[in-house]
This record gives sequence, C-alpha cells and structure tokens, in this order.
Amino acid sequence: MTKTDNRHDALGEWWLVRRVKRSGDRAAFGELVERYHSPLRRYLTHLTGGDGFRADDLAQEAFIKAFTSIRQFSGVGSFRAWLFRIAYRTFLDSRRSLHPTLEIERMEAAGESGTEIAILQSALACLDEAERNVILLSAVEQLSHSQIAHVTEMPLGTVKSMVARAKAKLREYLKNEEL
Repeated sequence: MTKTDNRHDALGEWWLVRRVKRSGDRAAFGELVERYHSPLRRYLTHLTGGDGFRADDLAQEAFIKAFTSIRQFSGVGSFRAWLFRIAYRTFLDSRRSLHPTLEIERMEAAGESGTEIAILQSALACLDEAERNVILLSAVEQLSHSQIAHVTEMPLGTVKSMVARAKAKLREYLKNEEL
C-alpha cells in the first residue's frame, strides 16, 4: 500500500467516524465494521487461544461498545487503534469471568490439533500475556509501535522493548523446536 493509499484510507475512515459521531449513521458504522471485522476477529482469535466462537462474541461486544461510545473517540490517532483498545479491554474483562480450569482445558485441546494455528498458539504460549499482546498487534495486525502504545496504555519505549523481547523469545522457541 502506498502513502497515497494510506492517506486516502485514513481520510475515508475520518469521514465515516465523523458521520457516526454527528448523526449516529448506522450505515457509516457498518462500513467501519466491514473494514475492521476480519483484523479484529483475527486478533481476538489469537488472544483467546484459537477459540473462534469466543472471538466472534468478543468482536461483536467490542463493536457495540465502540458504537455506543464513539463520541468519546477524540480523533487523535486512528479509529483502528481505538477499536483494538476496546477489544483488548473486552477480552480482559471476559477472561476475568472465565473459570480457570475451563481455559486450561480449552488451550490443551487446541494444542493437540496439530494445525498451523496450534503451532502458532504453542509458540505464543512461551510469551507472557503482555508480550503476546504486543507481538500480535505488531506482527499480525501490523499496528505501529505508537498505536500499540495507545491500545495497551504503555509508554512507547516499553512497547518497543517488549516487541523486541517477544521476537527474541519466539526466535529462540522456534529454533529449539526446529520447525
């Protein structure tokens, strides 16, 4: 994607957000949902250890929260980063309510499947939660370090060092697994 494409995309996003903020334009919000549903669902699927049903529920909840609170979006930074921040908080809130043994059983079941997703999940399991989150936002969702800082509410320097540390841990894990 070129700089012109990025500017056009950002301008289109700005107009859509403006229409939703001003008049609650559901069609404009529908365009935002269409634009960000796949990346948000992918991100949440990784956070939930491959649980697509849970990721769908969390994505829907995040979009509802975004629609109902869009007037709070300041426009500083991208709507995408703001939406991912809502999704991450929604994930954290939902995880607090899960029974811990059910979560462990679900992760074990995903690890036995032998799929590429299971391999990715086992590699991501070598990271702590914060490292896993920043590497997913960086490598998979391709957010900038400053956008990740906004999503996670971490200082930019912390995000940069955490991404580097997570990449190093993943390299070491994959080297040891000889995949």
